[in-house]
Amino acid sequence: MCNTYRVIGLWIFLSCLILSGGCGGGSQASVAGKVTFDGQPVENGLITFVPSDKSKGPTAGASIMNGNYKIEGTNLPSPGTYRVEIAAKIKTGKQIPAGSPSPPGTMIDQTIEGIPLKYNKNSTLTQELKAGQNSCDFALTSK
Repeated sequence: MCNTYRVIGLWIFLSCLILSGGCGGGSQASVAGKVTFDGQPVENGLITFVPSDKSKGPTAGASIMNGNYKIEGTNLPSPGTYRVEIAAKIKTGKQIPAGSPSPPGTMIDQTIEGIPLKYNKNSTLTQELKAGQNSCDFALTSK
């Protein structure tokens, strides 16, 4: 009876191993690059790759720090065409009430979206991603 369970266990293990090998990391795309706005690195922002209508796969994104971003790890996009959204908040120089749950009277820096809508909410940017490593730089302008 024990040998039967061992054989069944071995078949289950081998089946899982074979099935997981067919869907491995080779069919995903890591992405890294630089983002500038009017020639200056975007200090602090967010980049998101949204699958186009014909592409399959998850939406993937990363933080932009000092003009650099990198999408890596377990939440990688699949190869295909993506709409790219880039957002970055900038300080207005004004102070506004922090609101709840901060103590009354607490003030914070007011921020607004510093990247034009054509690059974020209404993005016209597209990018083709291939399996493996991709280097994608974005030079955005205010014009």
